[in-house]
Amino acid sequence: MPLRYPVVVLAVATFAVAACGTPPAAAPALPPVTPIMIPPALAANDTDALVGRAWTWQRTRYSDGKEVVPDAPDRYTLEFLPDGRVQLRADCNRGGARFDAGAGRTLTLSPAAVTKMGCPPGSQGSEFLRELSEVSAYLFASGNLVLTLHTDKGTMYFAPLAR
Repeated sequence: MPLRYPVVVLAVATFAVAACGTPPAAAPALPPVTPIMIPPALAANDTDALVGRAWTWQRTRYSDGKEVVPDAPDRYTLEFLPDGRVQLRADCNRGGARFDAGAGRTLTLSPAAVTKMGCPPGSQGSEFLRELSEVSAYLFASGNLVLTLHTDKGTMYFAPLAR
């Protein structure tokens, strides 16, 4: 039995020396975690969402605060076709134009060729066509089409046409 106590004393001394030794090097501090925003996936061709759907004009809001709202939105429509044409209705007149949707959601429309019917008083067809000639970009918001006018002049808002 006399051997047992020296082994215990030796074990306690070893632990005491280990406990009093220099502490292990601390791991370097990690940088703070920063959340990132992952953008939504884009369609293979961003114009895919623009093409093949008819849109009704809901209103135009100008940068000076003026707002134009059509009396009958279904009489003012656009439909972008896969071949680069856009069919439109401007009150009692119908016609078409060419469109070019570029990088960064830029959008240009050629001057529209439309019928020359005499629309009733109060028609907003001329104003609608003039605004379309000033379009410079597009985007989608909550399923609606938003067309931006040149030089931040204003914004045209469209809803999908129910068929």
